[in-house]
Amino acid sequence: MMRRAAPVLALLLAMTAGCGGTLHEEAGGGAADFGRAKAAYDRGDWVEASLDFKAYVEQYPGTDRTDDALFYLGMSYFKSKDDALASAQFDRLTRDFPQSPFAPDAMFYLARCDDILSRPALLDQTETLRAIDRFKQFLELYPESPNAPEAKKRLATLVDRLAEKRFRAGRLYAKLSHRPAAEVCLGEVLKEYPQSRWSGDAAVLLAELLLKDGKREEAIAVLRQVPPEATSAAKERAREQLRSLGVAQAP
Repeated sequence: MMRRAAPVLALLLAMTAGCGGTLHEEAGGGAADFGRAKAAYDRGDWVEASLDFKAYVEQYPGTDRTDDALFYLGMSYFKSKDDALASAQFDRLTRDFPQSPFAPDAMFYLARCDDILSRPALLDQTETLRAIDRFKQFLELYPESPNAPEAKKRLATLVDRLAEKRFRAGRLYAKLSHRPAAEVCLGEVLKEYPQSRWSGDAAVLLAELLLKDGKREEAIAVLRQVPPEATSAAKERAREQLRSLGVAQAP
């Protein structure tokens, strides 16, 4: 009897599992409830809130509260540290409801999701580049947003990560005696990320390579590009190099 009942039980489980949010909806009377979802969100029950908001979006994809539900669904995932799912909700909101009052915050958190998923400088920087583009778009569209200061701060950090990647590549090429490739990478740091804290280290190392090539004037010009944002150690090394070259003016 148990063997005969097993297929029937499995079928019932499969049917209920395939219903998505319907079981949760039935527990609340058969319909998704925005108020219940928001109450769960307000008390910090991110799992309960995400289930209810997801059910609401699925049942009511075109109401005047759908954009609200999408935003809070994204925030529920974001606070649960499920950044990939959060990103999908913020992306949908900005695409489908560009005039929503939640659109500015959704765009900010969309960039933040990529920011959080961004990897260390030595690894692939796909998420970093995407986050940079999205932060720039956010700041262009909503420069007065309360999130603008944080966006600028995060943008500077991400740009610095790209500069670090180029600097480390240049330093590695220099160690491997691939001088032309090293000079290209270090030159890109100075050209593309002049305000980065890595630009000082890049300038000092590039100057050393140029001097080995007998390019004294080019080396001096590079040392004079060391920005105020450079580390104290890099600025001091640049001054020492300039003094050793008989140049009185320090960077």
